[in-house]
Amino acid sequence: MSRRKKKDDKGAIEVIEEAIHLLRLSPIHLLITYYTGTLPFILGLLYFWADMSRNAYAAKHCASASFALALSFLWMKCWHSVFCLHVRAQVSNTLAQGWSPLRIIRLVAIQTIIQPSGFFLLPIALLFTLPFGWVFAFYQNVFQQQYNEQLNIKKVIKQSLHQARLWPGQNHILLAIFFIFSIFVFLNLGIMIYIIPYILKKFLGIETMFTLSGVSIFNTTFLAATCAITYLCMDPLIKTVYALRCFYGTSLQSGEDLKAELKSMSPSTKVMASLFVFLLWAALPGSLIAGGQTEMKAHDPSQYQAVLCPEELDRSIEEILTWPEFAWRMPREKDRREGLNILNPFKVFLEWIEPIVKKIIRPIVKLSKKIWDWLKKLFPEINREKEVSNTGWMTGIQGLLFVLLCLIACTLVVFIRRIWLSRRTSQFAVAVSETSAMPDLRDDRINADELPVDRWLALAKELIDQGSLRLALRAIYMATLAHLAKQKMISIAKYKSNRDYELELAKRAREKKELLILFSMVVMRFDRAWYGMYTITMEDVNLFFSDYERITVFA
Repeated sequence: MSRRKKKDDKGAIEVIEEAIHLLRLSPIHLLITYYTGTLPFILGLLYFWADMSRNAYAAKHCASASFALALSFLWMKCWHSVFCLHVRAQVSNTLAQGWSPLRIIRLVAIQTIIQPSGFFLLPIALLFTLPFGWVFAFYQNVFQQQYNEQLNIKKVIKQSLHQARLWPGQNHILLAIFFIFSIFVFLNLGIMIYIIPYILKKFLGIETMFTLSGVSIFNTTFLAATCAITYLCMDPLIKTVYALRCFYGTSLQSGEDLKAELKSMSPSTKVMASLFVFLLWAALPGSLIAGGQTEMKAHDPSQYQAVLCPEELDRSIEEILTWPEFAWRMPREKDRREGLNILNPFKVFLEWIEPIVKKIIRPIVKLSKKIWDWLKKLFPEINREKEVSNTGWMTGIQGLLFVLLCLIACTLVVFIRRIWLSRRTSQFAVAVSETSAMPDLRDDRINADELPVDRWLALAKELIDQGSLRLALRAIYMATLAHLAKQKMISIAKYKSNRDYELELAKRAREKKELLILFSMVVMRFDRAWYGMYTITMEDVNLFFSDYERITVFA
């Protein structure tokens, strides 16, 4: 039950972080699959854009070029579906299915029928603003189909619509984050494309057409190329996020996430779980099985008909209905007395809640009025009847201020939600029990929050006795991270590296210079010992122990 609740409460930031971590751990052929389908369409679109806008004879081959671009679009959508299916297989810890000729035909047919309609429905939904989130999610969910023998167009649409209706708040927050982040990516890429030719000219003396063009470089081709590169950077993350959403959505019915966790369990854990189930079954008394068979025999309708008569059955029902636990089913008698007026409970509730609501609403109304007056002063109305020469740039400044205020507000909302989610996660975090299985220190995916500090130290001492100094050193390092997390100086997450922990500690404990220097030395020694070919001695382990004790003093 707790597992299901945690999954349903998964926030947008958490899904994005999980998708980024998934892409970082993915093999290179996964991105090759995506860009094999996407690059031909992007290059063809840029060529088509430049050719149709500048070629004097573009009208002669417009039809053939448009047909080739449409084929490349379908090619891209089919490969996007293959990419999403590989992501789903990686999340569920299974092997991707092979591509038979019939499965390829279903893939091409479904994507050809459904995806082109997005050219019309997505802009229409964007005009109305609100339905855009569901429509966009629907077209992303179409990529997640398995293309088995029972699949048809009606079933694809039904499943995609069902997935699009799940967690609408999370979906719209994801779109807002992607939109804001895409703007920053677009601006960074545009600045980089514009500055690189001037850097080459400054340091290497290379003159290019970009440096000769000056501000003329900012044309429609420049805009299209920057948008295309932004799409290539952002779309794999978007596809991975919606693949995770579909994975969690289907897991509500199929339990696919639980199966994936069972597959990722170590063999020793599986043996212990199987032994526990066997011992639990063996501990059941044999009378339960016999009692179950007797109970099934006792529920034979013919026996009831032979033993009970209708009069006794009616009397038993009336007697049971008089019990207190069934009194709520009885109709409530109206209490009407002479000269007594029973108060309306709804009216009493309104009279009680009215002064409370007024106390809450009045400060909000006053604050809203002050903000509105401030905005009116910030954006004064322009008298259109008077011809003023500086009206144009004043309007531009006002528009720029409005956009900046919107971006600041969105950033604050995301930041506050991130803080709220991190606080809620820290409140509900519990220590691992004493009877839990020891984590495998050879696995790079383990976290420091899987065991408390004293268990990590005990495990380190056991490994020292066994002669595994390298694993003992990592156990001490995990104890160090667990202690810092317990002191609220860092937060443990799977996607964070040692450098991330070092930067996070520098932000939260910037006044403790000795702690920062000491932790940096610990990270440097651990990286050299764990990832390098350095031979670990008992002296290194003792030094790590002393560094841990000094960190506990400073922290």
